[in-house]
Amino acid sequence: MERIFVCIASYRDKQLPKTVASLLENAEHPELIDIGILNQVDFEQDQACMLAAPEDYPQVEERCIDHTLSRGCCWARAYVYEHLFKDQKFVLQLDSHCRLLKNWDTEVKAMRKGLEDSKAILSHYAMPFGDDEVLKDEYFISFECPRFDEAYKLPRIHPHSSWERPEQPKQIAFVGGGFIFGLGKAFREVPYDPFLYFNGEEQTYAARLWTHGYNIYAPQKSIARHYYADNPDLKRVRHREDNKRSDNLTALSIARHKHLLGIENSDNDAVIRFLNRYGLGKERSLKDYEKFSGVCFKEQTVEEFAKKGQVNEEYASAVA
Repeated sequence: MERIFVCIASYRDKQLPKTVASLLENAEHPELIDIGILNQVDFEQDQACMLAAPEDYPQVEERCIDHTLSRGCCWARAYVYEHLFKDQKFVLQLDSHCRLLKNWDTEVKAMRKGLEDSKAILSHYAMPFGDDEVLKDEYFISFECPRFDEAYKLPRIHPHSSWERPEQPKQIAFVGGGFIFGLGKAFREVPYDPFLYFNGEEQTYAARLWTHGYNIYAPQKSIARHYYADNPDLKRVRHREDNKRSDNLTALSIARHKHLLGIENSDNDAVIRFLNRYGLGKERSLKDYEKFSGVCFKEQTVEEFAKKGQVNEEYASAVA
């Protein structure tokens, strides 16, 4: 049977234990679910952020490290793939503060299979849930790019919502790091970049996937719910608020993003190291991706269709 590996990078998050329980309790085939977690915690203060009885979860491998050793979200996700992923058929990359719907595993596989696209990747910003744990009525969520960020020169990626759900996943140009589903080999062919920090993670990974020949789709049904609320009792400590190195890591990450996407070249070894492994693909060009997405990185422009959550479908089919 086809196993799913769930990649979770957790940073001092009290929601993690409930996320793990939700994954297993709501799977139609929990025996086919493996979960790999890098849990970055303060061992004295964060007992609630760790699995209370890890022996109860034989399919879960949780590695806990002191939070001061963390180098951020992308570094943590890359660690999980490097050390905990065992080449299962499928991968679901998920944030540590989520709830899953009943039979989520069967449904996400079926949505992808229905596309009949061997290089399909499903991604979006999952729908929200609140402090009452009630899962809200469903609507369709994809992405839009309204503009570039003036400070970082990065395209801003926002959720694009509609009450009209398509019958099958809709092709899109971007990914949301908190929910990515695809074949496990995709995460080997396009490995997560540990030298990115936070800003630029989603824009860069989308361009890398697409230039490696992968096609990104927003699922027509959200099989996960994400905690976006700000309850003080559940408030997560962010790495960028908790680590003295965050400013330096952000600066290096932004420079790397700009170099990779042709916005601003760098000759700093700390910025461009290992781009032969973590760079763009050769199946399709960055120029093609810009035409498909409607986002021109060098010129810092956004086409009207990208602002409305659309892609250049004629160009997509021409270069697929």
